[in-house]
Amino acid sequence: MLHALDFHGRRRRGDMTYTLQNKPFPLNIVSRDRVPQQDRGGNCGAHTLRLIEYLAANRDTFDWSENEMGTIREKMAVEVFCNSKDWTSS
Repeated sequence: MLHALDFHGRRRRGDMTYTLQNKPFPLNIVSRDRVPQQDRGGNCGAHTLRLIEYLAANRDTFDWSENEMGTIREKMAVEVFCNSKDWTSS
């Protein structure tokens, strides 16, 4: 997003030499129609992290559901705990 904002800001100031191909990292835009939507409050962060995991793994299909969010949240908590410095140093 920052790269796109910079691009449009430069264009408004008249810099036509800067292109979006100069981007420092790949940017994926995913239509909300393709992503499972939450229907209960409190799962937005878990949904976002799940989407990031799928994009990082180059998966085309986003196939989790709201019913799986409890398990997904537990998995994320275990991963955070197991990768914490205190856990790995003992």
